[in-house]
Amino acid sequence: MKTNINNLGSLIKIANTLIEKELNLRMNKLFAEYNLTGPQVTLLIYLYEAQERPVSQKEVETVFFLSHPTTRSIVKRLTSKKLIISNPSDKDRRQMILQLSKEGNKFINTNITTIYHNMDQINQKITHNLTESNQGQLIANLQQIINNFQD
Repeated sequence: MKTNINNLGSLIKIANTLIEKELNLRMNKLFAEYNLTGPQVTLLIYLYEAQERPVSQKEVETVFFLSHPTTRSIVKRLTSKKLIISNPSDKDRRQMILQLSKEGNKFINTNITTIYHNMDQINQKITHNLTESNQGQLIANLQQIINNFQD
């Protein structure tokens, strides 16, 4: 099948939208009482996996390629749900340091297996009918696209 290069960006956007909808649907269904979105759960997992070190809001923006307002919005929502704590850095008061709250730690510890399982299911859906070789090529191609925009 010949791919029209003009459609490439649209196809990537459509795939991203479908993946994000699936993640949001699953997370909202699992954690309805918290009304969590996929990006919010992703940030909680990131903070959980980085508990041994300080994580700045700027780091989150950089790692996830998010704008400052988008990151700030996610942080405010998670703070209002009492799942994370945001405090100014001791070294630079302009930098906000993020960490899981006691409630956030309890939430993640209780649900980490379920969250990882659902993320694995989404990854399986993404790669369904792709050989291991095609999966590796897909990852390499996506990484190259990301790199192309970092120059």
